[in-house]
Amino acid sequence: MLRLLVFIIAVALSACGGGDGASFAPETGNTHCGVSVGKQRIIGMVTSVHDGDTVTVGGESVRLASIDAPELDQAYGPSSRGNLSAMVLGQTVTVTYAEKDRFDRVVGTVFKTDCTHVNLNMVLVGAAWYYEAFQCEIDLRQRQAYAAAQAQAQAARRGLWLSDAMAPWMHRNGVDAKVPNSCPNGDAASL
Repeated sequence: MLRLLVFIIAVALSACGGGDGASFAPETGNTHCGVSVGKQRIIGMVTSVHDGDTVTVGGESVRLASIDAPELDQAYGPSSRGNLSAMVLGQTVTVTYAEKDRFDRVVGTVFKTDCTHVNLNMVLVGAAWYYEAFQCEIDLRQRQAYAAAQAQAQAARRGLWLSDAMAPWMHRNGVDAKVPNSCPNGDAASL
């Protein structure tokens, strides 16, 4: 009953232009733009870009899943943020997600209205790393797509791959991220 009430309020606010401009769409399945994703949706305008992997959509902080961008105090950090800003700031996007992180941010996959997969594109253009430590949270096809995008960016020396880049998790913690050898869903952990 409460879920129905929240849905009705969200629809009413989005229909009349009220609220913060975001709508929390109903669960519509496990795919969006042909990609396996979380069932929950936020549709709204990107109002700010914090760094290369965190945006605000209609007042909700969204951490882009499966990627990790350089911190702002790292060599490519401001460029990474600039890339993400150019891609989505002021535009309507759909965020698909299944959970929030310990900082109460939505951890989601961002799609532009033309189905551009923003998270994957950030890796492809060399603006972020594929965050393999969390690979078991996505299906095998997505793991392969992220790994291939990162390999292409590295081979072409795009963006952060133009020089010796330190992974943001190393910068933050001083230790390498632990990559699982296998995933509970039975998919191979890596290519």
